[in-house]
Amino acid sequence: MFSLAELTEILGALPDPVFILTRSGRYVAVLGGSDARYYHDGSGLVGQRISDVLVAEKADWFLAEIAKALQAGTLHVVEYGLAGSDVKGLSSDGPQQRIWFEGRVQALAFRVDGEEAVVWVASNITERHELEQRLRAQSETDALTGLWNRRHFEKRAPLEHERAQRHAYPVAILIFDIDHFKSINDSCGHEIGDQVLKQVAQTVKACIRESDLVTRWGGDEFTVLMPYADAGHAATAAEKIRQAIASLAFSGGLKVSVSIGVAEWATPHESIGRALSRADEALYGAKSEGRNRVVLAAPPRDAQDHAMTVRHARLLWRRHFESGHSQIDAQHRSLFECVERVQETAAKLEPGNLASVCAAIDRLIDDLHSHFRYEEEVLGEADWPGLIAHRLEHTRLLSKAARLRAELTQAQSAAAAAELIDFLIVDMVANHILRADRAFHSLFRPASETRQD
Repeated sequence: MFSLAELTEILGALPDPVFILTRSGRYVAVLGGSDARYYHDGSGLVGQRISDVLVAEKADWFLAEIAKALQAGTLHVVEYGLAGSDVKGLSSDGPQQRIWFEGRVQALAFRVDGEEAVVWVASNITERHELEQRLRAQSETDALTGLWNRRHFEKRAPLEHERAQRHAYPVAILIFDIDHFKSINDSCGHEIGDQVLKQVAQTVKACIRESDLVTRWGGDEFTVLMPYADAGHAATAAEKIRQAIASLAFSGGLKVSVSIGVAEWATPHESIGRALSRADEALYGAKSEGRNRVVLAAPPRDAQDHAMTVRHARLLWRRHFESGHSQIDAQHRSLFECVERVQETAAKLEPGNLASVCAAIDRLIDDLHSHFRYEEEVLGEADWPGLIAHRLEHTRLLSKAARLRAELTQAQSAAAAAELIDFLIVDMVANHILRADRAFHSLFRPASETRQD
């Protein structure tokens, strides 16, 4: 159909560069790359090896990706960045910004000069990558305060957990909120309330280290994730934050204080949800002791003492938990009462007799099923945009509860009962109802009110 000369011209006209690379990283041929907006002439690479052109770490990455493509035998797609510092011998006036590419790598069915080889098509995606990064940052940033939001925290925390385990360093968590924030909104208006939130955010950022992650969790509640900080260092940082806010002159001449709960994350055995729950419990301790103070959470129970110790952690309904929807709030209060019945039944458990505690657990799970269905109906009628994600979270929680219940039926052990009770109380009630549900409170109350304390 085409002559060799015509095929050569067609390949040379390809907008994106096409590299023929051997397993050892030798450039056999460079074709295309005619789009002068993004690419320079790469013909000088032919005959060289990747290790001749790129620094060792980057060259090793390319060789590993070539090996993956050869092993898979199918199209292998990767995204990667290249900066001037990755290229050997590049003058200091070379590109300083990282350029991003999508690489489409396909193994060839024949050998080239006795070696396995691949076709590597590189497409410049810098503009798309930067747009995605901006959109991702916007989705993970609180619009009012400019802090990271809960979504970013939940993405970052598992990574920090993994690093802490690998390098054996401590991690601490602070949870704090503004004392009597509802009164500030009621007496001064939501515009002043928003200004207070912004000033608190700025003050906290000035008090913490660059490595710490401060987030607006929701409403007037904030968290700080502190790598390389044990309970003592975190408590010191929390006291610094408390004093800085207490001494600050806020908009309208207000004096503002915060209550702070501090917990050292007991990695590797403790989940982030349980660490947050301990910090939250310490926060409520600070509230009950008079506010404007720092309280350190009790350490987690020993994993070996995991029988029915969960019964000692009580959940008490408080007015600031209210969503503003009377029926949802009534059901939430009822679930708290059901949790208390489960705990009381577990406390009276006789060895070898799980019937009573299983019955109490089943009642709680049934009530959660009914409540989730009703809540989804209400949120659907209100056209809440977060309903789909919220419903999926309900499904996930109920599925895990069903799995743990089946394991309890099979094991018939106090430890299995404790694990299920712990999940129901910590994840389904404390974390979901008291935290995730705050996302829709603004449907029934002003958006800046999520706590009434």
